[in-house]
Parts: sequence; structure tokens; C-alpha cells
Amino acid sequence: MSIQEAEPPGPRGWSGFVLTESRWLRFATFTAFYFAQGVPIGLLTIALPAWMAQQGRTIEEIAGYSAVVGLPWGIKLVMGPFMDRFTYLRMGFRRPWVLLAQFGLVVSFIAIALAGDLSSDSLTGIITLGFICNAFAATQDVAVDGMAIDVLPLEDRGRANAFMACGQRLGFAAFGALTGTLLVMFGLTVAALTCAITVGLIFLLGAVVLERPGEKRLPWTRGDASGVERATETGMLGYVGRLVGVLFMPMSLLLIFVEFLNRVRDGYAVVILPTFATTEFGVGTDVYTQFNGGIDLAAAVVGVCIGPFIDKAGAKRFLLAALLFSGVIHVVMALMAEYWQEPAFVLPIWIASVFSGQVIFIAIIAMFMNICSPAIAATQFAIYMSLANLSRTAGSGILAQVGSDVSFESGFLTMGLLLLAAAAFLIFFKEEKSVT
Repeated sequence: MSIQEAEPPGPRGWSGFVLTESRWLRFATFTAFYFAQGVPIGLLTIALPAWMAQQGRTIEEIAGYSAVVGLPWGIKLVMGPFMDRFTYLRMGFRRPWVLLAQFGLVVSFIAIALAGDLSSDSLTGIITLGFICNAFAATQDVAVDGMAIDVLPLEDRGRANAFMACGQRLGFAAFGALTGTLLVMFGLTVAALTCAITVGLIFLLGAVVLERPGEKRLPWTRGDASGVERATETGMLGYVGRLVGVLFMPMSLLLIFVEFLNRVRDGYAVVILPTFATTEFGVGTDVYTQFNGGIDLAAAVVGVCIGPFIDKAGAKRFLLAALLFSGVIHVVMALMAEYWQEPAFVLPIWIASVFSGQVIFIAIIAMFMNICSPAIAATQFAIYMSLANLSRTAGSGILAQVGSDVSFESGFLTMGLLLLAAAAFLIFFKEEKSVT
């Protein structure tokens, strides 16, 4: 689909908030939407595991929590086809799904706030509510990714991915630090309500911005479908056949496996890192989340800056370098346990790991987007991202089963070897055009 890049002359009122008519509005809007996705990550994936570790929860308990709460990201396998085939075009191709998911996020955070108790011996309650919250977050993720593929021209995708990754990292960095502090000072109720208010404000942005001129902002306002023609499959068999064809291309399978190795590492990290920080390194939940948030914020800014270079030099080069670098520093961390009490040793490695992780995230998303077939892009990309997130859940699930036998040394070594293996397989990746 061709997108006109000429900026409209002086938008008036709300009529100027149209994604296809402004590059910088696209960047700003997708950054905000990804920020909203980072909010539940900050609370559920960063702050709560650190808080649990500080409260004496075991690695097996934290890993079990992380594995179950992360499962809803697999909903993308179900939601992608619905979003490709069932739309309310008068409000846009993807925007209705974005609004629905954001509203669900707000309600989920309010439910967590009303529950507001982490003192129980059982984690069933917070696991259930976290699962529901992440289900809406995953739904929004699919909708936003599909919208991005639909309205972003190819030459802007690397830069847009950098902004989107920046938004998500800003979200979970800020809310990892903020909710970690609020958990210590006021408890879960205040932390969750803060998340609900923030996502609610971003919901208002989604209600204002249009995908294309003339569409409805809300179901009861004026507007109509844009009339943009899209390549779609009319029969389910043809749709599934095309989807299977592009997913099982050799380079598609290779990139899936590379991301699998990287995300299994992430599944280990989401449990091992906060546990290491609060038990071995000796910092509290608030200090850990604040420090981690500061690093993430800086990494987000750097990620935006390197976006144009990824467009020009190629995502594969950046991904390969980042995987190699991150793998090496994880191995170094594992082999030098005698220095784990030294901030001068631990903190630089921690910082380098976060920065390289941001490069990995941006580069591999750009590579997945580039091999998507336009007619089924939302479903194809959603499957890629769903498999990636399920791989992370698998990593946490494995750790939940073997946690009692995993030391910090073996954990860091395993993470490093996974990244180095991913780099080794990536060497064989070659760009190949997807089915159109």
C-alpha cells in the first residue's frame, strides 16, 4: 500500500490527527501505544517479582508466577486472524481493537487495585488477575502491530520500531521504578491505580487519533470507511494456505529459532535478575526497580537514536553484534562470581546487558516486519511475536521446574550460551521476499 508522505497544510482542530497524513504523528502515537504496553510489564514483570524475592519467595514460586502471567501473550495466535478478518472499518482497520484492549487494561488494573493483597501464602489471586491484565495487553500489542504494518511505509519502519521500542521501554522502565517504589511505600492498591490512570489517559489519545481521513472517531460520531483497498484472502483455506506458506519459508523458520533462543534467555532473566539483585547483591525492591528504570530510560533514548542507522546498515548486522556482545558479558558474569559484591563490576555489566537487549529488540522486530506478507501481515507478525513471548514463558516455566537446582552461576552461564547460540544461527539468515 502506498502512503502519501506529504504533510497536510496546517491541520485544524481534531481533523489534523490522522496517522496516514503525518509521519511524526505516527511516530508519536505508536510510541504512546507501546508506552501503554510497558505499564503492565513494569508492574507485573519487574516490580512484583523483585518484591516477591525480597519477601522471601523462592525462585520456583517466582518463576511459576512469571510463567503463568506471561501465558496470555500466546493469545496473539488467536487474536491475529480475528483482527485480519473482522473489523469495523468505519473506525479504522485496527483502531477499534486498540481501544477495546486499552479499556480492558484499565478495568484489569482497577481489579488488581481492589484485590490489593500480596500477604497471602497463595499467589493464586495475583496470578489470575495478572493473567487477565496481560491478556488485554497482548490484545493491544497485536492491534497496534497490525496498525503499524498497515500505515507505516517500508522506509520508516526501522525508525518507527525504534520509537515504539523506546515507548515500551519508557513504559516499563518508568512504571517498574514507580510501582516498585509504590509497592514498598503504599502497597499494591496505589501502584495498580496509578497504572490504571496512566493507561486511561492513553486510551483518550486512541479515541482522538484516526487511521485515515473521514473515519469515525467513536461509534456514535460521523464518518465512514476510508475505501482503501487491501489484499485479502476471501476463503479460509486460501488464507491458511498462504499463512502456512510464509511461516514455513526457510528464513522465517530460522529467524523464529533465533528469537526462540533469545526469548528463553529472557524467561530466565525475568526471574534470576530481580532475585540476584535483592538477595545476592543486597538491594531492596525500590532501589532495584529505580536503578533498573534509569538504565531502561537511557537505553530507550539510545534505541531511538540508532533507529535510522538500522534502516541504513541493516537490522541483521546490529542484531548479530548485540547477540554476541550480550552473550559474552553474561558468560563473564557467570565466571567471576567472586566480584558479585562489587558495584564497579556488576553495574557496568548490568547496564551493558540492558543496552544490548534494546538493540536486539529493535533489530529483530524490524527483521520480522520485513518478511511479512501484506495480505496477512497482522496474523503473520502476531504469530512471530506470540511465539517469541511463549518462548519467554517457556524459559520461566523451565526455571520453575528446575529452580532449586539452578545457581546464579549456572543461570548466567545458560543465558550467555543461549545468546551466543542465537548469534551463531543468525549468521545463516539471508533476506528472502515473502509471498505477496
